[in-house]
Amino acid sequence: MVQVTEVHAITSAGRSHTDQLDDRTRRYLIMMAIRVAAFVGAYLADGWLRWTLVAAAVILPMIAVIIANAGSERRQMPNTYLDDHALPARPEDREEQ
Repeated sequence: MVQVTEVHAITSAGRSHTDQLDDRTRRYLIMMAIRVAAFVGAYLADGWLRWTLVAAAVILPMIAVIIANAGSERRQMPNTYLDDHALPARPEDREEQ
């Protein structure tokens, strides 16, 4: 059996643009498939359910665009920044002491 080892990221770089675009496209297409199902359901349903499905089908494209454009990753501050206290004092600071 193959043992999976943990892989550590060495940079704060996110995933490639192509991977992010594929994820956003997939989410958008799923939401549009739900919209088509809502239209079909509205055609087959009657009463309040019909109007609820029509409203969902009308509102869903706006929500889908917002979610698709939001992206999937949030940038985090890299933990490679140096602490100010870890830096050596500047020569000008040493002379004043």
